[in-house]
Amino acid sequence: MNNNRLFRNTNSKVIGGVASGLADYLQIDVVIVRVLFVMGFFIPAPFPIVLFYIVLWIVMPDIAKQPKELQESHRTS
Repeated sequence: MNNNRLFRNTNSKVIGGVASGLADYLQIDVVIVRVLFVMGFFIPAPFPIVLFYIVLWIVMPDIAKQPKELQESHRTS
């Protein structure tokens, strides 16, 4: 079971840190998440990936705005 919390990682962001945060949470390479977002953008789907990304950007808290103790525990786990 993954005990990490879901945060936007603005330390290694390209746009909003959503893909980087999801990759940290799922413990996979960030390139995989970014490729999936790009593929989702170009492949027609019933739910637009751009809207999904924007909602995650708004809902996910920024790790840089969290207390230092939480940031350190997030990086070491």
